Amino acid sequence: VLFRSYCTLEPCAHHGRTGPCTERIIAAGIRRVVAAIEDPFPLVRGRGFAALRARGIDVSEGVEREAAVRVNQPFLTSVREGRPFVIVKAAVSAEGCIAAAPGVRTPLTSAAANRDVQFLRASVDAVAVGAHTVLVDDPVLTVRDVYRERPLTRVVFDRRLTTSPTARVFGTLDTGPVIVVTTSAAAADRAAAREALERAGATVVRAPDGSLASALRTLVDHAVQSVLVEGGAAIHAAAWEEQVVDYVRVRSEEHTSELQS
Repeated sequence: VLFRSYCTLEPCAHHGRTGPCTERIIAAGIRRVVAAIEDPFPLVRGRGFAALRARGIDVSEGVEREAAVRVNQPFLTSVREGRPFVIVKAAVSAEGCIAAAPGVRTPLTSAAANRDVQFLRASVDAVAVGAHTVLVDDPVLTVRDVYRERPLTRVVFDRRLTTSPTARVFGTLDTGPVIVVTTSAAAADRAAAREALERAGATVVRAPDGSLASALRTLVDHAVQSVLVEGGAAIHAAAWEEQVVDYVRVRSEEHTSELQS
């Protein structure tokens, strides 16, 4: 009997949070491994394949490679780009507007569309908004009406550290952590505001500068490989300008549009 193993990603050969996959494969007596793509992580990157071949195991690479790349996009982006896979989501009116006026909370989509958003939130590691969205909408950013197995991280991009410690999102810490990403300068200059947020339960993370790309890179250290950026307009604009958008989801009453960046 020829025992086979099929996987989308190269089996690891190093000790991390768990032991090496290669050791388990060898111990199980598997004689053939079919893997779609090599793992780009520096501690793997071909070492898993080499370890298996050294033990006489037949290794086939590249089977269904494109499909495996799609499945592993968040992980691959975090390793190669040093930031999470970024999905930008927006709801627009028939006229192409996201609000009635700047700073005005404006519901635009139906109950069915809102449920679709909940499914999208349930599929990512984190949901993110800007500080102005917290001020205007005061969202809780939780997953509702659909099942999610793991806690959901909520992220607030706040360069000036203006988020209120009484924001509703801090009342939902039982569903997952809240990370406020600010700059090193703001964290030092506004120590009282930072401490108030930390008392409210926030994890305040310092980015070296005020760019969105810099803020996104800090999230990788907090186990965030995919993030849904829900708004507002300034955050969306920054994401486009800094070229950190990987996927776009636009929803209106008429239809849903999706675009892979």
